[in-house]
Amino acid sequence: MSHNLQQFGILADMVKEGFIYIDKDARIQIYNKSAKEIFRIDKSVGTGHPGGSIKKGDIVIIGDNCLGKDDGGLEADSLIKIGIRDPNIAPHVAFLGMGLYEDDSAEPVYEYHHTNDGFSSVYELKANILGYRAAVKIEEKSIAITFGEESFLMSYHNSIGHIVVVDPHTGKVKFYQTGGYTARGESVAELLSGKPYRAKGPSVDDFDVIGKNIFSIQNGVAIQELYKVARGGDHDPRDKFAEINGIPALYSIFPVEGETGRNGAVLRVEDISAMNKVIRERDEALLFVEEMKKIIDDSVFEWEGFSQLDGESKAMRNIKKLAYKASRSNSTVLILGESGTGKTFLAESIHKAGSKRNQAFIHVNCGAMPETLLESELFGYERGSFTGASTEGKIGLFEKAKGGTIFLDEIGDLSLTSQVKLLKVLQDKTFFKIGGTTEISTDVRIIAATNRNLEDEIRCGRFREDLFYRLNVFPIWMPALRERKEDIDALSNRFLKRICSRLGCEDKFISPDVQKCLLSYDWPGNIRELENVLERAANISDGRIINMVHLPSKITGNHMKSAQSEWKSFKESIEEAEKKAIVEALAYYKNDKKKAMKALQIGKTNFYEKLNKYGIR
Repeated sequence: MSHNLQQFGILADMVKEGFIYIDKDARIQIYNKSAKEIFRIDKSVGTGHPGGSIKKGDIVIIGDNCLGKDDGGLEADSLIKIGIRDPNIAPHVAFLGMGLYEDDSAEPVYEYHHTNDGFSSVYELKANILGYRAAVKIEEKSIAITFGEESFLMSYHNSIGHIVVVDPHTGKVKFYQTGGYTARGESVAELLSGKPYRAKGPSVDDFDVIGKNIFSIQNGVAIQELYKVARGGDHDPRDKFAEINGIPALYSIFPVEGETGRNGAVLRVEDISAMNKVIRERDEALLFVEEMKKIIDDSVFEWEGFSQLDGESKAMRNIKKLAYKASRSNSTVLILGESGTGKTFLAESIHKAGSKRNQAFIHVNCGAMPETLLESELFGYERGSFTGASTEGKIGLFEKAKGGTIFLDEIGDLSLTSQVKLLKVLQDKTFFKIGGTTEISTDVRIIAATNRNLEDEIRCGRFREDLFYRLNVFPIWMPALRERKEDIDALSNRFLKRICSRLGCEDKFISPDVQKCLLSYDWPGNIRELENVLERAANISDGRIINMVHLPSKITGNHMKSAQSEWKSFKESIEEAEKKAIVEALAYYKNDKKKAMKALQIGKTNFYEKLNKYGIR
């Protein structure tokens, strides 16, 4: 740096605003003290630690409120480095986990949560790893990682990836994440890939950015504009708003002219996160007043009318609130979630609770209908419009649903051609019948659902982005059953009561062992699988108690143990063992009797006699 720039840099350190000067090649010439404080790259951050990198066997603890954003592009594959191999971990989930780096000697511990309907929950993961106590807690504006008695808190505005690394032999923290990690090149993804981290703390020299390319330190629209002005582009001196490295800021840009032309440009920046906090607190206070008004009017409790939606967990109570709000609106609703989570039932509940409850509710399974048939079913056709068409024509489902609700299930399976036609209905509220020339208006509420990740489908070119935004007006994410296991006991008892009523038999009850077993299973088929398992158990149980023997082996894990309160005769024990073997074989081979017979090495006549004897169907 020249003598003049050094002098100017000293003066720049005296001003409270951030001040960054780059030359026309994007190299940093001045980066004052306030700018380092704003972008969290000043040296005095906590107690400090020496530089280094993550080594094999190190304990790695991660908290990330939005996977893939402001964490260096962290992906599910990146987590393999700490032993987590889960293809179901999708972008933008809230992730909490811990494991050993490139070492499978200890099982990793983790969980993730979809937050499509807005981050409104507190997620916390506690575990012992190699005998040490550790925890990760994600709240709306902060993430805390605790190891032993030490706690490391990171605040954020939109998203953040927080990481702590511990030496497994000494239990000492080797690295903790702090603000400014983007500038230092210490994002979670970079560190997991083996990139070294810098030392930090009061005794460490300043992070020297002079001479570095600005794009290796900062990013965003403001930095692009700074570089454009430094290269000779036009400038606008007015204050503008932007997020720079995730920090909300007001900035302005000024050119620096030399004797031979443009030498570079200056960015003046002011951190307004404190101002945002004041505004947010004001908005929260106003919202609180509005909520109190609603409570006085008792209207806030009307969502309890969605009691037909099974479950009282925090996740399901939130779904009921969203469903209540959706029922009071006529906006398009998009229900997301895995198969079997109850998306269809939720759509019906929203319709029944809304102003259109007395009008038609039409369910269309887009995935089960051939494309050639789908258009005529949805929009209808005029008589003689194609070979095989009815001479009277056909009224489409959109026309039949007029004034009511049409539920487009498995919307992610629609072909691109059908998506274009649906988009017009959403945009214009009109359509043409096949072969028709008269435009038909439709007053219909649309609810759509899918188990696909539509953002991934857009990236792969299988789903139109414009249609997604038309559908995604009021998104509701249905949680998987494994994410709300506290509901399983209540769900099981309610399902079993319904099943017994439908089968015309006495009420049956679940044994304590079965309750524990149901809680420990992950339920990939969600609520639908739970109900099917209970119906099967109710059918094959002779008495009024559902025991472990009545569950499929994939759920019990073949670890069923008989807990007998009294001795049975030799004959009873043999019959019980026979019945158990047949039930388990049928469950394993998905009720394929031929395969079950072969596995049990039993003759056909003998096998069917035993099925009749034990009442197995």
